[in-house]
Amino acid sequence: MADSAQNGGSPARRRWPYLGRPQGLLLVAALVTMIASFLPWLDTALGSTNGAAVGGLYTFYAGLVAVPGAILRRRRVVIVHALVLAMVGIGVPTWRLLWALGRLPGLGQAWLPGVGLMLVLISGGVAGWVVVSLVRTQAADGRRSSVSPVDR
Repeated sequence: MADSAQNGGSPARRRWPYLGRPQGLLLVAALVTMIASFLPWLDTALGSTNGAAVGGLYTFYAGLVAVPGAILRRRRVVIVHALVLAMVGIGVPTWRLLWALGRLPGLGQAWLPGVGLMLVLISGGVAGWVVVSLVRTQAADGRRSSVSPVDR
């Protein structure tokens, strides 16, 4: 009530993150993905493989797409941007791990997944959690708004 009186009777605008904690986590996941895309993805005895050379650019651009989603107000737009980051952030590192398992000798003997690959994979999982969380809250908000004011 005090905010409404100070603003001339209009309701106070909500500050960022507009959709709560998941939107803030999406921003963190997007930034971590963008940084981790250029870190080493595979560590071998001969050296490490840079992420930009093996699919890191795809994950970098997915992180770049997710940044506006973490800032915008519309729930569906945020869900789509988070879904892009989740699919690319999980898909590309998984593809790279399967490629390495098929081509290189056993895990731990000649190679290990690098820190960049693991950070991108974790960020993709966080973005997937953001999608699930936002869809669940959207469904809960939809159920609440369909109830008549008398039944509340």
